Formats: sequence, C-alpha cells, structure tokens
Amino acid sequence: MNHPLTPPPVPPQPWLIAQTLADVCFFHWPVPAASLQPHIPAPLSLDCHDGTAWISIVAFRVQQERLRFLPPIPGLSSYLQLNLRTYVTYGAEPGVFFFSCDVSSWLHALSARMMWHLPYLPARLHFTARDQRTSLVCERPKLFTPAARFAAQMHPSSTPAPIHPGSLANWLTARFSQYLIIRGALHRGDIRHAPWPLQQAEGVIQANTLPASIQLPNLDESPLCHYAFGVTAHVWPFVQLDSGKHQ
Repeated sequence: MNHPLTPPPVPPQPWLIAQTLADVCFFHWPVPAASLQPHIPAPLSLDCHDGTAWISIVAFRVQQERLRFLPPIPGLSSYLQLNLRTYVTYGAEPGVFFFSCDVSSWLHALSARMMWHLPYLPARLHFTARDQRTSLVCERPKLFTPAARFAAQMHPSSTPAPIHPGSLANWLTARFSQYLIIRGALHRGDIRHAPWPLQQAEGVIQANTLPASIQLPNLDESPLCHYAFGVTAHVWPFVQLDSGKHQ
C-alpha cells in the first residue's frame, strides 16, 4: 500500500528522550517481498511500495541526547548509530521494524537491550566528513550475532527540498513509529520530529555483510540514497499493543 505519510497525533503521555539526529545517511534497497516476509514477526505485515519491499540502512550521529527534565550528560549524550530496518504496518498504522541497531556506545547498547529488548549491538563506528562527502565504517565484533561490516561513502547531489507527499522518498523516510516484540507481545515506540531537510545523494558501498549476518536477502543493487543535515527529535516510551504470544 502506498500512503502519504504525515506525523500522527502526539502521544498523550509525556515524551521520554530528546535528541538531535545529525548527518543522517539513508541507503535504501528494493527486495522481493517473498524473500523478506519470513523475517517479519506476527502480527505485523510487511509494508510494500508498488508491491516491492525495501530494506534500509540508516546511519547518523546522536547528539545532545537527554532524558526529560535533565540536561545532556557529558560523555554520554553523543554517539554514532547505524540501523538496519524494513517497513511494516500494524492494522493501518505504518512504521519500521529494526533487525539490528549498531551503536558506538556500550552503555547505550546494553541498556537498550536490558530495558526494552531492542536489537542494539555495540560496534566500532567511524564517521568522517570532508568536502561534503561522508565516509562511514561500522565493524561489529562477534558477540551477540556473527561479525559484520558496513563501509560506504555518501555525498549530497541536490539542495534540501520538501518531500512530496506520496513519493517514494516520503514513504521511506517519514516514519514515526517502530514496532518490537517484547516477551511475545507487540509494542510500539513513537518518535516525532520536523520534516527531514532531505537531499538526494550518491552513495558507494564498499562492504556490507550486515544483512547476511542475520540471514536477510543480499543487497546487490546500488542503493537509493538520501542525506539530511539533521533534526531534533522526541522519543516516547514503548507501549504494549496486544498480549498475544508472537515470535
């Protein structure tokens, strides 16, 4: 289903975390829906655009992260993150499902796994920027899953522009919920931020074993790429949606 995505109403409960997401690099690959469907837990449904499923790798800097009513803590408020995700719906509500989230902070990785059962993994991440070109390297040691590596370069090829509602770029990037199975029950976590200052970009993938490390389809095609300078985001705690036992 193709739907123009706009932020839903702000959740009634207070937000939990504020953070700035900077130097956001989006890499997107189309994949056959049939090859991805077995990796999506019930009761989620795979979300497709014109019948095609997508996998994305999204890398960014987290800056000035803080809990509500508290200032950023020096040494803990900034780190690097790289997410491997796909697109799902629950009922009529679109969102994302994360296969893995590599972070440069051991503390954030362990706390996210212990508190929310999120698929966070500690990894060595390096971002360098020169002449508007960003180089990314993520090296995951063999701890929780097989070792994996992602290395790429990206540079914007257009100026920031509004995202047209209903476009593929809107469908891929305007996502405001993530879904997670915790102890067999489906949960949703919400995030809200201003529209991405999105730029078209060109990317070169030098290494990518992230999907194969968890038996996902190979990403052989050149990715569709976008870049965003950054936004300020607010994150809400997870809420349970059902009590069914899902794998």
